[in-house]
Amino acid sequence: MSVIKPSKHLGQPVSIPADPDSPNKLPPIIKASELLATEMPLPRPVIHGVLSAGSTMVYGGASKTNKTYALMDMAVSVASGQSWWGFRTEIGKVLYIDLEIQREHFRSRLEDIKEGKDLLKHKLDLENLHIWNLRGKAGDISDLMPELEMKLKGKGYSLIIIDPIYKLLGYRDENSAGDINSLMNDLDKLAVATGAAIVVGHHFSKGGQAGKESMDRISGSGVFARSPDAIMIITKHETEGVFTVDVTLRNHKPIAPFCVSWEYPFMMPTTKYDPRKLKVPGQRVEQFTTEMLLETLGDEELTNSEWKDRCIEDHKMKERTFSVKKKILEDSGKVKKLENGKWKVTPEPKSIDVKDIKPPQSNQDKEVQQQQKPIAALNQSKVSNPEKVVQQRQNTSAAFSEV
Repeated sequence: MSVIKPSKHLGQPVSIPADPDSPNKLPPIIKASELLATEMPLPRPVIHGVLSAGSTMVYGGASKTNKTYALMDMAVSVASGQSWWGFRTEIGKVLYIDLEIQREHFRSRLEDIKEGKDLLKHKLDLENLHIWNLRGKAGDISDLMPELEMKLKGKGYSLIIIDPIYKLLGYRDENSAGDINSLMNDLDKLAVATGAAIVVGHHFSKGGQAGKESMDRISGSGVFARSPDAIMIITKHETEGVFTVDVTLRNHKPIAPFCVSWEYPFMMPTTKYDPRKLKVPGQRVEQFTTEMLLETLGDEELTNSEWKDRCIEDHKMKERTFSVKKKILEDSGKVKKLENGKWKVTPEPKSIDVKDIKPPQSNQDKEVQQQQKPIAALNQSKVSNPEKVVQQRQNTSAAFSEV
């Protein structure tokens, strides 16, 4: 019986030795009992609940949705063991393969991210983060695979980010299932060879995305959505600077859609917005809403000046915008001015359960109830004397004859 020994540095099994009789060097077929008898720890998490060592992920978004900033933030977070978008990470070596951004601009962005993390008082250890700038050197991933494996195998990388993946298509057609299947197979081979999680950045198809399923927004063949172990889709929200995040996972529990807001140089998780409200092409984007005023007011009682100043500080809205939105809320009855001159959110009326509503009684209903009273009295009585029971029954009969 062959035993697969767990890898010491990644917490995942080492590749199974090839069957000596296999012309294609495939692993042997084993019995289920043999598989169950093999000690096999689950792959080490890279991003808890999202991505494990040896897995693949496609991170997709429309053009100019800050994909590179988000992926660089992911790289810095894993390299330092800091949380990313609220997800806990395991510290490890990270390689960022940059195929698009000029080296000087990449350095500038990295510097801004580091300074931003410092302001957030996050402890960074960028010794774990390695950069491989291949702008102008990209080609078919199949041609690059021998060198990729040679440079990366055995180096102990936990995460390898390739941004963007279309730069490694070569002569492949991104709309061809066969071509993209070949590409994704190469990524799987790289993940197996290195033991690292592989994340690739990809773009959306043209046109509006609000009416599509999240996985269908990725440009090209559906294989981009079917092959990876995890898919993270970033779609523009109806609110400017806000994005909805949809996560589809193969090996982890489902994650409900959530929103992030662009706060240079980071995407920051936020619960202020409904992730279902995606941007619709041609739709006028309302930058400031009445909900923002209600959120700022909350359960407090504030003077007009206090309320206005907080809205200006929290949402960067102008004084005139505040006045217009406040008038809408006042006219709709959603806020009210108290006797002390302060403003407060108007409590919503309590809902009435239909079961508690009793219809008005008719004269006939009243007569029936009057007839039932003697019977109810008889049923409730616990008279032990049989003669009294007989007398009560006679009284009941007489009552019915009089009605």
